[in-house]
Amino acid sequence: MSKLWRAYVAAVEAFCFAGIGAILVIGTMQVIWRYVFNSSLFWSEEAMRYLMIWIVMIGAGLSYSRGQFLGMRLAVDRLPEGPRRAANLVSAAIILVFLAAILWFGTRFAWMTRFQTATALGFSLFWVHIAITVGAALLALHVALNEFFGIAREEKPEEHPMGAEEAL
Repeated sequence: MSKLWRAYVAAVEAFCFAGIGAILVIGTMQVIWRYVFNSSLFWSEEAMRYLMIWIVMIGAGLSYSRGQFLGMRLAVDRLPEGPRRAANLVSAAIILVFLAAILWFGTRFAWMTRFQTATALGFSLFWVHIAITVGAALLALHVALNEFFGIAREEKPEEHPMGAEEAL
């Protein structure tokens, strides 16, 4: 599982880095075309928007496993081990129910928009909106693996950037 997991993490990171690189290139091209060539790339903003949607949805699960989601953990982290574990499991179950609803409605929404086309790029909006379903499924996988099986959690030591530990 760890070799498969590392391959998955590498694929997600590669996708996100490539997407951000593409956004950087397209954004730079957009500025050059507008201010140097006095023209416009009519498709650039739409392409960057759709790339950003896919990057966020694909990368959300990995961010969850790395503990990079914003959370109100002050009270939970101060609980003893048993109650803290129970609170985490209840929280994970609620998250999974919410993600199941997103999966259901996201799939329906993507399917309903399959005949609509992107204004500038001309492909089916299904390919944009299915990112909701894919992202919810991957995030659910991460939540389940982390909280119920203890797999895929990336524990990192507490760091306080810029010497913030002295301020405490």
